[in-house]
Amino acid sequence: MPNKRAISIRILKSHVADPADALKEGHHLQEIALADAPDNKRLFAGQAYRIPPKWLSFFKQADRSTMRNLLGAAPAAILFVSVALEGGDNQLRRWLAICFGMGFQALRLETLETSAGLRIALNRIGRQLIRSVDTRRPEDATLQTRSQNSRTADIFDFGVDPNRIILQAITGKCNDEGFGGTLSGDDGLKLNCVVDYATVDAKAAQIVGAYSDETYREHFPWFGNVSPIHDRAQVERLDSALVGRLAAGNTAGVHLAPPEIVDYQAIDRFKYTGMARGRDGHDELRIADYLALFSEDEPIVLAKLKHDKVRVKAEDQDQFFDRWPVYNCIAAEIEIDGVLYVLNAGEWYSVVRAFADRINAEIAQIPDAALNLPPFRSGEDEGEYNRRAAEAADIHLFDRSLVTFEGERGRVEFCDLLTEARQIVHVKKRTRSALLSHLFLQGFVSGEAFLDHQELRRQIRDRMPGISHLIPEAAPNSGEYEIVYALLHDGAATLPFFSKVALAGLHKQLRRMRYRVGIRWVPQEAADAS
Repeated sequence: MPNKRAISIRILKSHVADPADALKEGHHLQEIALADAPDNKRLFAGQAYRIPPKWLSFFKQADRSTMRNLLGAAPAAILFVSVALEGGDNQLRRWLAICFGMGFQALRLETLETSAGLRIALNRIGRQLIRSVDTRRPEDATLQTRSQNSRTADIFDFGVDPNRIILQAITGKCNDEGFGGTLSGDDGLKLNCVVDYATVDAKAAQIVGAYSDETYREHFPWFGNVSPIHDRAQVERLDSALVGRLAAGNTAGVHLAPPEIVDYQAIDRFKYTGMARGRDGHDELRIADYLALFSEDEPIVLAKLKHDKVRVKAEDQDQFFDRWPVYNCIAAEIEIDGVLYVLNAGEWYSVVRAFADRINAEIAQIPDAALNLPPFRSGEDEGEYNRRAAEAADIHLFDRSLVTFEGERGRVEFCDLLTEARQIVHVKKRTRSALLSHLFLQGFVSGEAFLDHQELRRQIRDRMPGISHLIPEAAPNSGEYEIVYALLHDGAATLPFFSKVALAGLHKQLRRMRYRVGIRWVPQEAADAS
């Protein structure tokens, strides 16, 4: 009987007829003829890479040449196994790559099924036997989280918010002993099972069957609502569609925003690569300002978007400094053939149509707030705007520096403005998804703390007596208050899709607390306004 061992598997896309096409150019593996010469197996083995060790740079150039044959290497092999598809003839087959050592490094990502291992794991683990989950929020492309449990648990025991996360990987105990024991899935599958060369065909057939299974739809109906796109050809098609729209002047659903959290009080002006040295720059990031740099002699191309930089200058500086590639600052939503694609922080995502429609319908239920706020001015930061808005008799400026309440979720910022109509107003410029999602969460945390913590209400009453008539000592009647998100914008009054997802969930929670919730779009003041 074969031994139990850990194997690593990738599934090739259905159009890959020759597994050799799945290997990268310049790979160091050699095909090895198998003794039984099977039609459905191909073996490639060798070194995953051959590179000089980094420590050679320690020595003089003349001495390095004497060590030129010292190469770092890792043994590797890939056994390609094909499986006849159910209901088909021998011409309909699906190839799997079983990787040994560092063999997976020789595979071309664009030839592999994205999230295949994750889908298999969801089908064969189920909801109750999970040990760890890796997640990522799409608006925070660089922030990934791993949650582990000392024993198997339900997916929701890991604090997963299915509407706001992308499931990256999952590990757990297989619910089918005949399939294997512990398994982990992401793009690939790692499986502890009883298998050897003589039984690998049967195991490969089991894996293809598990991939074709759709049991996951019952236990994880939200899986795949939002998916990162790793297919290079698809990314190239989306990039081409984006460039075509920009070249045609169609900027609907496209704007520029910093790809990371920034302190706008520390940034005075923005410029772009190609702007004349003497130009003063811009007070905001605007896609129209960047596109104005192009002409018929120099059309928009993808290489320029990735090469050109957004440059920034602080108020006390004389020079502009490169900060981000323009491409990484583009927030775009493009619909092609009924599928919504979102570009955020340099990465493309696809969104299931039904999920996008549901989120848009939930956002449409949030009313426009009946709040009279002045337009914001070019170059005006949020603090300056708040002070000017509070000049109205019925609007109070909330001096957050006087209140230092620490709740369960950290320091609470109660609001930016408070109106006599008991509107708790949070103000933010319309920007990238992560910052807007933070704003929406801030409104929720503030509303929760206002209801639950007398100490917060006491600090506000004691230190800001001018608004104490709006802040009761006892727990307030939340139905008398409206939480308003005031969004400063200089273009279309729209939210990035991932911000809509965040707001939809938090809106439900605020409504359960009986708060009213509203949105107030604040346009930029016309250039010729006094």
